[in-house]
Amino acid sequence: MTRRVRVVGIDDDTIMRDGLALLLTAHDVTATFPSVTEFLRAAPRADVVLVDLKLSGTGRVAELQGQAAVRAVAGAGYPVLVYTNERRRAVLVGCLAAGARGVVHKAEPLDALADAVSRVAEGHTVITQALTGLAELAGRRGRIPSLSPRQREVLAGRARGESFAAIAARLFITPKTTEEHMAKVTEKFAEYLRTHSPADLERHLGLDPAELSD
Repeated sequence: MTRRVRVVGIDDDTIMRDGLALLLTAHDVTATFPSVTEFLRAAPRADVVLVDLKLSGTGRVAELQGQAAVRAVAGAGYPVLVYTNERRRAVLVGCLAAGARGVVHKAEPLDALADAVSRVAEGHTVITQALTGLAELAGRRGRIPSLSPRQREVLAGRARGESFAAIAARLFITPKTTEEHMAKVTEKFAEYLRTHSPADLERHLGLDPAELSD
């Protein structure tokens, strides 16, 4: 018989919060929260915490979300299972690197979610079938190029059409330094940028404005 697991959910969708206990009947949903901040404040007991990645709610732009949300919950000592509609593999690999023990797509059957909860509670890492290729990418994430915080900021500016001079003025650095940061980004992702724009790269890497400080 499968052990019933104490599950806590973090999701800004009211229907998900209210309906999670009805959907996940194989386990005990003991609490749900609309934000990481409220979850950490309550500090509930949990064997597994289901974390959605988009937690902006009705305009809570300063709220932790994405990889920052995963990092905060995992850093508090909770096993994190990401439960999301996100499919960008670079984003999801980043969540695993931030401490998540598994990823389940919301399009998966509920049995897959229940099984993933059980496996994460047992200490396993779980990636479900809907996210084909993620396990391979996660396995070689050490070889995936990463960007420094400043490189992310410059990429974000270029993705929004800012000139190097404008970015430099905003970041209090010289235009030459700004160009050098972008040159490093281009060097790391040269193949991708041959056929895609900086905005495409930003989306591909999951560098939403709320996550630029991750």
